[in-house]
Amino acid sequence: MTDRLSTVRSRSGRPSPVCGSVCAAWLALAFTACQAPVEMGPRNEVLGDFERLALRQPADIAVAPVRDQTGKDSVPRELVREAFSEVLVERLYSPLASEYVDANWVEASFRGTPSPDGLLLVVIETFDPSGLYSSGRVRIGGEVVLFEGADTTGVRLWSVVLDHVVDLSPGRRGPPAPSETLIPTAVQRFARAALEKLPERSPISAHEADSLPE
Repeated sequence: MTDRLSTVRSRSGRPSPVCGSVCAAWLALAFTACQAPVEMGPRNEVLGDFERLALRQPADIAVAPVRDQTGKDSVPRELVREAFSEVLVERLYSPLASEYVDANWVEASFRGTPSPDGLLLVVIETFDPSGLYSSGRVRIGGEVVLFEGADTTGVRLWSVVLDHVVDLSPGRRGPPAPSETLIPTAVQRFARAALEKLPERSPISAHEADSLPE
């Protein structure tokens, strides 16, 4: 997946992000994080302006810096951001490189030119890996929103609130052995679960967007 992501270019010629190296510090987090219930909205409910999403067919997507609302500053935000960028590529979107987005990120909006077609905002409210080495489970929850345009004032084209438990246990053999890949794998699976109902972009019908009024 990383190889594919590293070669994908947005239609404006800007590079998509490439997964970075994994920090081993997240292994320690798996042992120390505390489990705390978080009040959230309706789980797994997908909302948005689906007709407008289908007509607009946004291509270039700016993935905003991930918001950690766990209250513990425990979220591996860059891992989450990279995972969502990868899954967007799988669904035929073109995420802009994180470095490019960050360089043009001002007051919670993208100010670069040209503007992207959409902005993906990921808000993490739960990140609990405390059960990783006992049950093989990591709980991740939050909200994912795809806005039209370059900031959060745009139309909500698509959104989901998700409270997800990623099970990394290898079947009946008990919890997984310690590994630097466990947290990245859990984050990747969460991203796939969050975006599984986001419609794939259809290049065939994308030309219809050019005739739509602003």
